[in-house]
Amino acid sequence: MNTIVVPVWLLVVGVLSGVVAAGIVVFLYERKRGTAGASGASNTTFVFSGNLRHTNLLDAIQFLEIGQREGVLHVYSGRRKGYLTFCKGQVVDGFYRNEIGREAIFRMLDLEEGDFYFEPKTITQPKLITESMMDIAFEWDARKGGEL
Repeated sequence: MNTIVVPVWLLVVGVLSGVVAAGIVVFLYERKRGTAGASGASNTTFVFSGNLRHTNLLDAIQFLEIGQREGVLHVYSGRRKGYLTFCKGQVVDGFYRNEIGREAIFRMLDLEEGDFYFEPKTITQPKLITESMMDIAFEWDARKGGEL
């Protein structure tokens, strides 16, 4: 069987362009409804959920980043549960199984099956993850041997 090798940057550009387009659609929709505040604050009635077979977790994370969302992204895979906490669109904390922070994100990014949903809420906890999600995604890809 032949293997097609695609450069990581090409995949990242493709994913980001789709996420940017989705973010623009959400922004315009909220602006039309008048739900975004003067500062562009997130709307607490925002609903976002999906299945990891149809939407990979990295796409979901980037969608929430672009929308500057604040709340908790719950991730379920079988009986296992994890979460990512977002503050102003940035991932500030994560937990999956016995892992926290970046390691939890790496484990969740590896999931191929499961469901996720976003729970909008005000976040007051300190920022425990300081790296950008893009840096974490590149490190995750490098750990996998560039198989993204």
